[in-house]
Amino acid sequence: MPNLPDVLWLNVNPSFKYFDRPLLHDLAQHQTVAQWEYYQTLDEPSSFEITLTLLHDYIKCCNHPLHLVGHSTSGLLGLLYAQRHPERVRSLTLLSVGIQPAIDWKTHYYNYRRLLPCPQQKILHRIVGDTNLI
Repeated sequence: MPNLPDVLWLNVNPSFKYFDRPLLHDLAQHQTVAQWEYYQTLDEPSSFEITLTLLHDYIKCCNHPLHLVGHSTSGLLGLLYAQRHPERVRSLTLLSVGIQPAIDWKTHYYNYRRLLPCPQQKILHRIVGDTNLI
């Protein structure tokens, strides 16, 4: 496999793809960077198992440990992968992943939806204004 990457940028959220470009461009000036992307279909169960398996299948092709980089949910994926396969990870860079990475704004959203009998719009406004979530 020619041009094996040193850095693997993980992306499981198509919304962030355009925001990633400037940082990827800068990283590529210093390291060989590859992007690994996975987009969950609407019919798939919400689980990292399939994603972790596909990521592992890709990383197994590399003959050296990689620097993994991930933002938000992609960072959580990198963290879970590094826990399962530390021998394949040289370093891990997490961007915007909280101290409790499994808890994000979506967790709060669904808790509010369960507890508050009000429209989705009000809950979203509440989350945006809730400084405890930042």
